[in-house]
Amino acid sequence: MQEWKQVALLLGLLALGGCDEESSAVAGAAAAQLQPRAVAQDFDASTAGSIRGRVVWKGDLPVVVTFHAPTGAGAEAVAQRVWSDWPNPHAPAVDRATNGIANAVVFLRGVNPRQARPWDLPPVVVEQRDYVCHIRQGESDSPVGFVRRGEAIQMVSRQPAFHLLHAHGAAYFSLAFPDPERPLSRRLPRSGLVELTSAAGYFWMRGYLFVDDQPYFARTDCTGRFRLDAVPPGNYELVCWLPNWHIAKHERDPETALITRIVFQPPVELSQPLALRPTATVEASFTLSADLFAP
Repeated sequence: MQEWKQVALLLGLLALGGCDEESSAVAGAAAAQLQPRAVAQDFDASTAGSIRGRVVWKGDLPVVVTFHAPTGAGAEAVAQRVWSDWPNPHAPAVDRATNGIANAVVFLRGVNPRQARPWDLPPVVVEQRDYVCHIRQGESDSPVGFVRRGEAIQMVSRQPAFHLLHAHGAAYFSLAFPDPERPLSRRLPRSGLVELTSAAGYFWMRGYLFVDDQPYFARTDCTGRFRLDAVPPGNYELVCWLPNWHIAKHERDPETALITRIVFQPPVELSQPLALRPTATVEASFTLSADLFAP
């Protein structure tokens, strides 16, 4: 919403002529915030290094119960009397052989966008399929995607059911998908985390988009391994992020008493300082356990 206010202010000042010095300064500041930052202009591949490591689980695996609910919260869903068990989308995916955690997000803070490598991550497609939010990015199909600030994402329903996709956080919108295979797109101009939910009663659906100017984001693989390549030398904060499966609150339909929306407890975020010398490879690791997610 702040971006729209800046646009309105900028247009208003331009409409008035913006002739005085103060108006010109305000208009210039608003315009600057709407422009993409200079990225990768000073990237030097000859000095870049890499960061690699693992995210693992310690201790007993949590028991995360499923949601028993119909496909929707309206009266028609109650009349159909068809209920299913829907998995909690935030249940940690732990490989029992290695204790590695899949689909944890590892990223860097403190990167100078000018020194970052050019954005080379594939475009994001959000698919609503089988009442689950799938984020497709290259060969990855996961609950998480990474988007360059200012670029557009594509969203589509893959099933003959009414979907209403809601986004909040660094972006705020709701888009209806009454028919399958009719994609819509939306540009994401602000950096930050966007949470995707269903506003059509499929309260268990979740997806997340990290929006930034720099591409140093990674999902862990099925054994918890991650890698960040072509990183300029410097001092950074290495961050590990995983959503929380505990429920903070929920809302119910006043007529059917069915749950229509849930809010999860805040995600767990661990960080550690990291110094990367030119052409070096740094090993790093994160350890998560059930007590970190306790409400």
